[in-house]
Amino acid sequence: MKFKKLVSRIDLYVAGFIQKRIQNEKLGWILSRVNRGEVFFLVLIPFIAHYSKLSEIPFLILITGIFTFLNDRLVLFIKKAISRKRPLISVMGKTDANPDMKHSFPSAHAANSMIVAVILVSGFGYPEVLFLFSFLAGIGRLLTLHHFVSDIIGGWILGFFFGTLGVICKNFFFIN
Repeated sequence: MKFKKLVSRIDLYVAGFIQKRIQNEKLGWILSRVNRGEVFFLVLIPFIAHYSKLSEIPFLILITGIFTFLNDRLVLFIKKAISRKRPLISVMGKTDANPDMKHSFPSAHAANSMIVAVILVSGFGYPEVLFLFSFLAGIGRLLTLHHFVSDIIGGWILGFFFGTLGVICKNFFFIN
């Protein structure tokens, strides 16, 4: 229980610091536009075009899609089971009618971006710089107060796990 209290104190401290010293309307607007899956996909297109053989693109999409989907289902289950309020609600007191916007742990953005990075880097030989995008996705979610630090770390851990399963599956079923 001491560890849980420590994590909670750190989460609240960081969220309060961001709210008071970093967060502003313009930054929130920019990050909410940039920190979307569609934007990450648009960034990936040049990487895919440069680093992939045309014949491996369907396998890349299949493996990444399957494990991202499975992770997303697990993340939704965990979010509803834990029902931790987002910093926007618990720190800033905002409300949102969307029931999916009320739950914070773990971060699906962090998890899904990590899955993509792990599969592309470890499974398909893409450059390690793709991990930077997962890092930026997590930081963006922190700065917009959609997640606490532990939500992001939890998402990265889940994403690393599912990404590693994706690489194992790719190596087992699809011979290079």
